[in-house]
Amino acid sequence: MTEEFENDVTHLAETVAASPLLAWLWVAIAAAGAVAIGFVASWLFRTVAGSLHRRHLIFGELRTRFPKPIFWLVTVLLWRTAVPPFFPEGLAELQAGVRYGLTLSLIGVVGWIIAKILILLIDSAMVRQDASAVDNFTLRRRKTQIKMIRRLVIAVVAVLTVGAMLLTIDGAETFGASLFASAGVASIVAGLAAQSTLGNLVAGLQLTFSNALKVGDTLEVGDEFGTVEEITLTYVVVQIWDDRRLVLPSTHFTTTPYINWTRSQTALTGTVFLQADYSINVEAIRAELALILDDSPEWDRRSWGLIVSDAQRGVAELRATMTAANGDDLWALRCQVREKLVAFIATQRPQELTHTRIETLPHS
Repeated sequence: MTEEFENDVTHLAETVAASPLLAWLWVAIAAAGAVAIGFVASWLFRTVAGSLHRRHLIFGELRTRFPKPIFWLVTVLLWRTAVPPFFPEGLAELQAGVRYGLTLSLIGVVGWIIAKILILLIDSAMVRQDASAVDNFTLRRRKTQIKMIRRLVIAVVAVLTVGAMLLTIDGAETFGASLFASAGVASIVAGLAAQSTLGNLVAGLQLTFSNALKVGDTLEVGDEFGTVEEITLTYVVVQIWDDRRLVLPSTHFTTTPYINWTRSQTALTGTVFLQADYSINVEAIRAELALILDDSPEWDRRSWGLIVSDAQRGVAELRATMTAANGDDLWALRCQVREKLVAFIATQRPQELTHTRIETLPHS
């Protein structure tokens, strides 16, 4: 079918090539016709996929993601087949250049479609994870790994597509042989230039698949406290509590210590420290803490407690412990408990605030 179409196009092109004006007219007609056929093919694909959407959700995804690649695939394929043959006589170099450019474009479109198909499969796996009845910790770990696989697939397809384009260069084998002749120097230079990038790439993969870091983890990095917002192949984005973004290379998390509050679970235990006089009624403070936690939606009701953790120089240190489902809830809960316990002691039991005692000795 394709060969017959090409033969018909060649026969017609030979007929009109003698007249430059007629030839350029047919070039424009062929190009416009290819665009029109591409629009029709895209519209038919969208219509058929839309009609099948009720049978399965996958057709809805196909209808959303693939009409544009279908349009460009059909259009570029028809351009390559139908446009160059109509060039006027004497423009062989221009004709060959246009055909070669369209060949590269066709390879790029095919690589684009392959990437879209693979990404569709990966995104479907992510949707199934969202719908599965797994705990939040497992869900975040799987979604982080799936996102990393998605970026790897895009990178691999892009490299393979560029490689396929390079293979179309005449004399590529000779060119490659000349490159290998100087591989000693080139490999050293490339290795030094790419050392940091490759290190970050390996570190990003290590973080993702070793379960050391996940999107949504609560971290303490240096003096900052925040949540992992994004993990890429080369860097990690941490959202700080005040909505700033801390962007760090992946190697930072493989070479520098940091605190991951939610590595193995999202539920956390927090503490609040208060100071009071030795005369403090611990049971009264403990009862007030129970009321505060019971009224707080951030408390997950797993555990709580209040003890005297230290006592020096007339000052008793109270340590209140409480649990929450995640780092954000725990931060809010600790602030509430601290605020309300301080207000309770100051207003209801002011005599138990810390005192400074001065002993005055009589003059001899």
